[in-house]
Amino acid sequence: MQRIFFSRFVNYMDEIARLGSIRRAAEKLNVSASAIDKQLLRAEEELGVSLFERHPRGVRLTSAGELLMYRLRNWQRDIRTVGTEIEELKGLRRGEVRIAAPQEAVLSFLPQALSGFLKENPKITNSVQVVESDQVRQMIIDGEADVGLTFSPRPLPGVTVLRDLPFQVLALLPDDGSNRKSVSLDRFFQRPTVMPDAASHLRDILDIAAARAGVRIAPALTSNNLELLRQMVREGCGHGLIAVCPAAFQGPGAGLVALPLRGAGLPERVLSLIAPRDASSALAAVLAKRHFELFIDGLRAG
Repeated sequence: MQRIFFSRFVNYMDEIARLGSIRRAAEKLNVSASAIDKQLLRAEEELGVSLFERHPRGVRLTSAGELLMYRLRNWQRDIRTVGTEIEELKGLRRGEVRIAAPQEAVLSFLPQALSGFLKENPKITNSVQVVESDQVRQMIIDGEADVGLTFSPRPLPGVTVLRDLPFQVLALLPDDGSNRKSVSLDRFFQRPTVMPDAASHLRDILDIAAARAGVRIAPALTSNNLELLRQMVREGCGHGLIAVCPAAFQGPGAGLVALPLRGAGLPERVLSLIAPRDASSALAAVLAKRHFELFIDGLRAG
């Protein structure tokens, strides 16, 4: 049956169904009625069913014919869509991609993941909205984002999880020139803490670490801006936390060190790449999702 799935046969079926007559369809399409009839007989033989009921006054689709016509029209529409997208690819990869991500991913992962996509697709417009991790899924569901990164635990109803990537939570301290490989909970809490606000998953992890150390936290500073907190640690105002992808982490920046917390038993965090369940995404979004999937696959393989 694959051999008859081509545009000419779709046109034959469509005109016969619309006009109710092989002869009139042949006249409309400027081909012989016998040529159309041969195509129909061949299709019916390969499928093993009749596609049209033949009557003295013309023909009418059978149930099998109705089903085939429905599938052929969908196929024709999909082929047109693919053709348009291929033309876009050949010319220029235009479009828009909307990305939603939490601050933790923006600080340690997203720039590396996104930079390659921008270089490969200079004519695609990209926008990144930084929101709390729990909001990312809702933005995907509401159609406000094409691609999302979230630390919200799985499962995530209403979205498709394309990839997962483990993240590690590290203590963020001013660089004092020592060569320590880790820091104990006691030493971490000897200094004031600069803390994310309650909306951040990092705040939950800091509270867990404090409970295990038997410390009641009295933060020197609380903020919903992780970059501000990082800068305040550099200025010597206290200790903080940072979540990083070990395979992509390039260091916390000048004047800072990021060390594992000994004895904290902190849970590993997982960053999920998510997208809408509906597969009918625009070409630009499809390209972006594939780029992120390949980037994450590369990190996991490395």
